[in-house]
Amino acid sequence: MSAYELMYIVRPELDDEAVQQAIDRVNQLVETNGGQVRRVTPWGKRRLAYTIKDQREGHYVVADVELERSRVQEVERVLKISDTVFRHLLVRQPEGK
Repeated sequence: MSAYELMYIVRPELDDEAVQQAIDRVNQLVETNGGQVRRVTPWGKRRLAYTIKDQREGHYVVADVELERSRVQEVERVLKISDTVFRHLLVRQPEGK
């Protein structure tokens, strides 16, 4: 398995409980695809640098995960069609980190 950093932005109109449910769903998505979530760090609600899908703010979340390379495409596919996550970035970490 390879180490990845997953950063995603959750819709700003959600309350804290709904944001936590969205985080739990993303964690479950990773685990369903054979991965492991090492750490999740919610950054809170922040203003975006530019408008994305008519949104000016969002709840930022960063997660360190381990995932098989063959499963990355499936995780990204599901995140793209998510109704609560409107932007994500999955980056592979250098070896030894």
